[in-house]
Amino acid sequence: MKITKVLSLALAATLPAMLMSPLASAEDFPSRPITEIVPYPAGGSSDLAGRALANALSGHLGVNVVVDNRSGGGGSVGISALARARADGYTIGVAPIGTIANQPHMHRTPYNAESFDYLCQFYYGPEVLVVKPDSPFSTLKEVIDYAKAHPGKLSFGSPGPGTLPHLDMLRFQQVTGIELTHVPFAGDGPGLTALMGGHVDLYMAMPNTVTDRNLDAVAVFSEEPMSSLPGIQTVMEQGHDMTASVSGGLVAPKGLPSAIKQKLVEGCEQATQSEELKTVLGRVGFEARYQGPDEFRQLVERTSEVNGRLIKEVIKKGGGR
Repeated sequence: MKITKVLSLALAATLPAMLMSPLASAEDFPSRPITEIVPYPAGGSSDLAGRALANALSGHLGVNVVVDNRSGGGGSVGISALARARADGYTIGVAPIGTIANQPHMHRTPYNAESFDYLCQFYYGPEVLVVKPDSPFSTLKEVIDYAKAHPGKLSFGSPGPGTLPHLDMLRFQQVTGIELTHVPFAGDGPGLTALMGGHVDLYMAMPNTVTDRNLDAVAVFSEEPMSSLPGIQTVMEQGHDMTASVSGGLVAPKGLPSAIKQKLVEGCEQATQSEELKTVLGRVGFEARYQGPDEFRQLVERTSEVNGRLIKEVIKKGGGR
């Protein structure tokens, strides 16, 4: 009897604390540093964007947000580590759309587009179709007309099979009814070098690369013309219903407590307004563009659906033009 009574009293004493602890944890969050996984090496555009976001988040949340670079596998190593992390708000990650939406279709990964809680999109950059120096083409129409008359003769470079620029060029061929030859490279650097050396005819580049390297652009894949590219019409203005961009955001392991998620969402929205973030993103060719959790999740799901179909129907069947 005595033992039963003691256990009952102990349970009664601890039960309120047990019931209150999740709420108290959410109210106290964050009480220690937060780890932000960046799935690419230090010094790259994703890393610089992630560090600028981490600095802005630190100011808003009142604790250090520490960047942890986990590179490899086209970003899938870092995103896999994030998916396996504890869903307590103390591990978050930068999620480029290409990594989170495309990689699960390219090879087996321990995650897919539904494996995360989405916090916000914070960067965006439209792609630009450029031609090699001294190209005979000065307009998108000239490119398309020639490609239709000479299927497979024009080539385009990409940073590698299954990357966003590669998949966007596949979509572009489908939208315009043309056939191009794909020449993959090990990253943007070698691809752009090949373009500038005249070894490929076309390339998808970022706006800052176009201006910094004085590349010849024939179309921008944004919804509206860009002030930084005067005189360059959008693809839609030139009669083809397509946009294409490189973008990404902040995600966390699935299952965050709602109060903790809300604090991170609010922090992400505030951080996107940071002047430091805008400056850093501008230097690497992006702009700060906020979208809330639902909008960002829907964007990833749409991208996964469209690009997953392309990967299955074209790349995995050996027709990765």
